[in-house]
Amino acid sequence: MKTGRVVGVESLTRFSGSQELSPEARFMEAASIGLDIELEILAFRTALTTAAGLPPELYVAANLSPRACLDPRLGAAIVESAIPPRRIVLEVTERHEVANYQPLAEALAPLRRAGLRIAVDDAGAGFASMRHILQLKPDLIKLDREIIAGIDTDPAQRALGAAMVGFSSEIGAALVAEGIETEAELAAVTKLGMAAAQGYLLGRPSLRPEDWANWG
Repeated sequence: MKTGRVVGVESLTRFSGSQELSPEARFMEAASIGLDIELEILAFRTALTTAAGLPPELYVAANLSPRACLDPRLGAAIVESAIPPRRIVLEVTERHEVANYQPLAEALAPLRRAGLRIAVDDAGAGFASMRHILQLKPDLIKLDREIIAGIDTDPAQRALGAAMVGFSSEIGAALVAEGIETEAELAAVTKLGMAAAQGYLLGRPSLRPEDWANWG
């Protein structure tokens, strides 16, 4: 936010064919037949393959559930990728409940030592995201759109945003505002001191390499 520089992108999963079902519904369908982790790992591999065409200074963030983070195929996907670990951000979602964080932290530890960063997605949207933050000690905290929407006019949302800025600073994490859609929201999160922001105001999803070049 201080420099106006693009630092990274988030990969979004889209499926070919009929668009009647949302991507989340597709993952739920896969889970109903026990193939949700396979689909998550496939989406992650696809994101890394696609990201090979991005400017080399940008990181790529991808969502994975806690159970997918425990799968040994995750490490293989990272090792086999053309993207070095230092350019990968793993966004841990709330898709699965975590009863014991020790195996998850242990599975992520060697990846983090190799340079991969961990983000907690949708912070503030539910209790699980805050537990993720306290237990995983992420490098990035992504503040949910529900808190960002209208933050320029709602004193309570601004107070919560300011508290999260202080909290993230205390634990050494960068705070990212998700879902910026208006200039007023952008100005508000900038004034609060959030480290970075993403949203349709700043950049629309694109598969066009010429757009990616402009981001770089």
